[in-house]
Amino acid sequence: MNIELLLIIGHITGTIIGVGGATMIEAHLAQSLKDKLVSSDEKAILAIDYRTVRIGLILSIFTGFGFLILDKFDGNTTELYDPQLWAKLFIVLLIAGNTLLLQAHKINLYWGSALSFVSWWFAAFVGIMLTEKVHFNFFGGTTFIGEFTSIIITYIAAVIVGAIILQKIRNKISSTI
Repeated sequence: MNIELLLIIGHITGTIIGVGGATMIEAHLAQSLKDKLVSSDEKAILAIDYRTVRIGLILSIFTGFGFLILDKFDGNTTELYDPQLWAKLFIVLLIAGNTLLLQAHKINLYWGSALSFVSWWFAAFVGIMLTEKVHFNFFGGTTFIGEFTSIIITYIAAVIVGAIILQKIRNKISSTI
């Protein structure tokens, strides 16, 4: 088994763990907030979910850097100039920053939760697009700035829509008490 295959397996595993963990956080959080009170049992379950997401994040970051290093050593520097790669890196940095802000209680749950959930799913989506060489650019052409900006605009819209949808789900669950 070569290094690239190990990185691929590790990266996909980290992404699956992160996306799954973020999804479970939302499911457990919605259920926990149903009665507007998070019990100690619910906190314990959420703590496992948070730890799971952190493991996924660490694995994704390390394998992602592994890809960058491998591309550099292989002389495959054209991959390093792909706007989708940089958009994905930007989103992963936002996931990490958001994690720190949530832990320090410096961002409210409405936006922090939406950022985490949508960012994990969006990073996975961009990763699939990157692998399949699917590109889109709202501004026409194939410029780096145009494609990067298009992805980030779509991402910001997804976070806003995601926040609204997650709140509607929580409200719906809360109203079924």
